[in-house]
Amino acid sequence: MPPTPLRPSRTRFGVIIFAVTLAIITYIDRVCISKAAPLIQNDLHISKENMGWIFGAFGLAYALFEIPGGWLGDKLGPRRVLVRGVAFWSIFTAATGYAWNLASMIVCRFLFGAGEAGCFPNLTKMFTIWLPQKERGMAQGITWFFA
Repeated sequence: MPPTPLRPSRTRFGVIIFAVTLAIITYIDRVCISKAAPLIQNDLHISKENMGWIFGAFGLAYALFEIPGGWLGDKLGPRRVLVRGVAFWSIFTAATGYAWNLASMIVCRFLFGAGEAGCFPNLTKMFTIWLPQKERGMAQGITWFFA
């Protein structure tokens, strides 16, 4: 008698909900500083040009650490990297509120970008582990819709 195929568990829906939640949080984290920028500029006496350097620091770190973040997920597993990444970027999100000048803002935003960079490569890796191949495209589409 051939073995009975296992039915996929409902855990995969939790994985997708986790991914969507993380995508929404990363979006909010990335863009909320633009709303706060005028207040930050006023409080820290930062020009618009220097605010651009602050925005750029995040973008540079995000670009530099995207591939290493994915590689780390391949080596350590996406769950470990995502937990550490979320903790890391959360620390530097909070640290942004304690910045006292241009340099401290640039450092905080750079480190925040470095922490957030591995999120999407590791969500993709998580999908390859937890989801059947036929469901991965839909899960990616749903996640990117919310990102």
